[in-house]
Amino acid sequence: MFRFRAAGKSAFAFADSYEDDGIGPYYLASAFDRIWMQPSGLLGLTGISMELPMARGLLEEIGLLPEFEQRFEFKGAMASVTETALPPAVRDNLSRAADSLYGQVVSGIASARRLGGAAVAALIDRGPLMAEEARSNGLVDALGYRSDAEAAAGLNAETGIGAARYLAEAGRPHASGTRVALLHLDGTIARGNGDGFGNPVGTGSAWMTEVVDEILADDQVRAVILRVSSPGGSYVASDTMRHDIDRLRAAGLPVIASFADVAASGGYFAALPADHILAHPATLTGSIGAVGGKISGSTLLERLDVKVDRIEIGRNAGMFSVTRPFTTEQRQHLRRILDSIYADFAGRVGEARSLSAAEIDAVARGRVWTGEDAQRVGLVDGLGGYAEAMQLTRQTIGLTPDGAIERVQFPRGLDSFDAVLDAIRAGDISGTLTKLKAIATYGGELMRLMPLGGSGLIRAEALGAAR
Repeated sequence: MFRFRAAGKSAFAFADSYEDDGIGPYYLASAFDRIWMQPSGLLGLTGISMELPMARGLLEEIGLLPEFEQRFEFKGAMASVTETALPPAVRDNLSRAADSLYGQVVSGIASARRLGGAAVAALIDRGPLMAEEARSNGLVDALGYRSDAEAAAGLNAETGIGAARYLAEAGRPHASGTRVALLHLDGTIARGNGDGFGNPVGTGSAWMTEVVDEILADDQVRAVILRVSSPGGSYVASDTMRHDIDRLRAAGLPVIASFADVAASGGYFAALPADHILAHPATLTGSIGAVGGKISGSTLLERLDVKVDRIEIGRNAGMFSVTRPFTTEQRQHLRRILDSIYADFAGRVGEARSLSAAEIDAVARGRVWTGEDAQRVGLVDGLGGYAEAMQLTRQTIGLTPDGAIERVQFPRGLDSFDAVLDAIRAGDISGTLTKLKAIATYGGELMRLMPLGGSGLIRAEALGAAR
């Protein structure tokens, strides 16, 4: 939004109330020239809260035993089922992340609203604020209704442009020039094709391999932007993806990794081969660690008078059965597996990021960082989003700062269902699923960009008017 304003355009934010979804809506609105709110609205600027239901007691009550091992003390992915309270190391790590996010919010609002940081922090402690209180303290510029905000922005039935009309008249951006592939790694990482239907809420390693093959087959592609929004998942699948990204570089294609809201664990691991890694200041990054285990229900089965009979060949044939707990030997075997995974993960991070063993130990062990802190400790190269990734791509492939780029999302065929129908007619089920996933992902991106209903993007409407 600051780049939008720097281009000589005005931006107005309106919401009937900034009371939902925590501080996000107002934090976004603070980047606009003027902020409007309905007189009856509420400014829910109340700080940052992290709540983790600790279910260990409930699981024990119903006869379920969580058996997980993690590497190491900061890896809290399964703490909500293994503990009755946050372990000190996990609490400390999450508190540091919350402090970083809070500092970004306070400094961002203070700078945008020309207020002191202490003043913003004091107002947050007084929140939520009624509309007039928010206006009198400089957090909101004007109170009124949507029609009032539109009139102030000079919008009417003739000058106002809705999302559909805007997209139709603006045309497709980055439609010509040097071709750059856009590759998304979204959601939980799974082996194979994920859920078998294109996995719209996650990414399968087999799908990723197919898409990388498609990029490599396009001799017009000069570089790749890898957009990551993933908390991780399967280690094996993440390693497959890391290898696929490495194949792109081995073929001479620079890869710029752009982290979105989260790039943790396997999501971070998969992006390691990238030439450059960018993150947003608030991106949850790192979590270099490992966790594995199961929840066994032998006590529950006994209470229900359910008997389990078995036929097994091999000492550990039923190691991951949920009908019984690990034996001592099996638990030791699980620990050796996680030790091996962690050593590989941490070693590859050290190699890719040029960090010593001591430096890796200081940033790993399951710690999660904000993007701002991840840059400070050497896990990412810089801060920024799509725009910065595009500029870095231009620089990497030798284009001028305003050099034309044709940004193509892979797999291709996102703008038409004809490709899907052709694949069905040809009997190419795998290709069909790949295209369906691509369309689902592309559709999701459009939905995030377009105003939704009456309350708009992140419940705050952007009313743009040229100066």
